[in-house]
Amino acid sequence: MSVSESYEVLIIDMFRYDPDEDYVVVGFPTLELAKEFARRWVRDSVEELREPGQSPEELRSRWFIFGEDASVLRGEPHYAGSHELDFFIAHPATPEERDWQAVKRLAGVR
Repeated sequence: MSVSESYEVLIIDMFRYDPDEDYVVVGFPTLELAKEFARRWVRDSVEELREPGQSPEELRSRWFIFGEDASVLRGEPHYAGSHELDFFIAHPATPEERDWQAVKRLAGVR
């Protein structure tokens, strides 16, 4: 499969937001793997900001300031991890649900 036939995920660092500094992870062979990578990336970002006793509103605010979003660049319907932000905030992730590295390995992405 050529890179042009694969799926890409745009990573957006909201703390240091500069469109010139965004980067793209390329080479996912399926839309499903690209979406799962984006989903786990954002879940990991949310969990890194979660603190004991924190309200959902506080976590949401912190994520929009310090978090990272991940968006699949093609595919219908469009998917970004932020689409599930409320679910991620309400349901703390397990280690497996945060393991975006495993999806990269499975997809053969470097």
